[in-house]
Amino acid sequence: MIYKHFYITILTKLLILISLVVATTYLYVVEQAYTWCLTLVAIIIISLFNLLRYFNNMNEWIAFFLLGIENEDSTLKVPGKSGNKSIDEVYKGIDRLKDLFLKAKIEISTQEHHYRSVINQSATGLFSVNENGRIININPAATKLTGLQEFHHINILKKIDSSLPDLITKPIIAKNKQSVVFENKYGQKLLFKLSEIVTKKEKVKLVAVGDITKELDNGEVDAWIKLARTLSHEIMNNIAPITTLSKVISSYFTIDNENVKAGDIDDNTITNTLKGLHVIEERSVGLTKFVENYRKFTKLPAPEFKKVNLSEIVESNIIAALAYTNNSKIEIIKKIPDNIYVETDSKLLSQVIINLVKNACEALNLADIPEPVVRIELTKKVNTQIYITNNGPGIPVEIREQIFIPFYTTKEEGSGVGLSLSKQIMLKMGGDIILTSAKDDDTTFCINMN
Repeated sequence: MIYKHFYITILTKLLILISLVVATTYLYVVEQAYTWCLTLVAIIIISLFNLLRYFNNMNEWIAFFLLGIENEDSTLKVPGKSGNKSIDEVYKGIDRLKDLFLKAKIEISTQEHHYRSVINQSATGLFSVNENGRIININPAATKLTGLQEFHHINILKKIDSSLPDLITKPIIAKNKQSVVFENKYGQKLLFKLSEIVTKKEKVKLVAVGDITKELDNGEVDAWIKLARTLSHEIMNNIAPITTLSKVISSYFTIDNENVKAGDIDDNTITNTLKGLHVIEERSVGLTKFVENYRKFTKLPAPEFKKVNLSEIVESNIIAALAYTNNSKIEIIKKIPDNIYVETDSKLLSQVIINLVKNACEALNLADIPEPVVRIELTKKVNTQIYITNNGPGIPVEIREQIFIPFYTTKEEGSGVGLSLSKQIMLKMGGDIILTSAKDDDTTFCINMN
């Protein structure tokens, strides 16, 4: 309906202009009535001016209205009646649009106020960082935990740890959230979780920070309890036979607390004594090895970081690990780019790589897989990572949380030190080892070197 009135008005004005032009031409050429011609020309000019003003007034007001929307200004008033029905209809439509815009603005403002109240009352600290490292939004919990304020620069976080600002500003691995734990000056262990939002203007980092001191303390207590149980189990397994056999052997040579005479000792007693002493020797050796393994775990040398060619280290240690297993049936699939350089302790890292590759091969040997395969992949995106995968039966879900506990093992001949020692080495070098297996028929360990 609005368009109908608009078109009729435009057509009417155009027809009037055309009629005036025709009449002026006729009077000038045929009648030569110059006075009337001048009058009609003046009328034509006035009509053109009115037509242009007709468009300009409406376009100018619409431009102002759109500019008001762009600047979130809903106070612009719609003009009163213009005397033209079509323009008045357009103004009414825009007035309704203005009301909808105002209503939407109020709803958005209300929701924003609600969300801000929820965020401010949250026990989890939340703040966002722009590309210049400035804090653009922060809630009270984050201020309390980190000491940051709005418009502060994240370099203030160096008070917690010198590497924290760089960690927040560096790019995040695609599709993965980044997280890390640091301790503040109050002894609180803070978990920082990072994510990223890309707007038309810039990239904004969202940081959630929480106090996980209690959770970590409880986890440490659980770990110590599990370790104590494992230590007790291993020690008792070795000491109990020694104690029992010592009593049995002593009974061979004493009667009523008196020593047996040499002439009363028969061959059977000597044989049983030798067997018992052999078992005691085996258990003693086992206990000695156990203590040596414990010392390895508790007395790691400090890492000596140097820039090394990681590609060459991985290649050479694969060969060394395969020499331990001595199994030619296992297919080794490697994906190792050339000349990947990192800062690390090559000796300690070699110990980790050899142990994981050797474990993968041993798992395949024990499982008797028809076509055993070990895959080793080296990648470098934001972080440098080494993936070691075997197609064995996988690690059961129920024991996945225990595999890194010192001295925990499912192997008859295993010491239970390899994985826990390897993880301890990587943690000491600022990295980690993670079991990333998603399927039941594969086992994948990731050496994350940060």
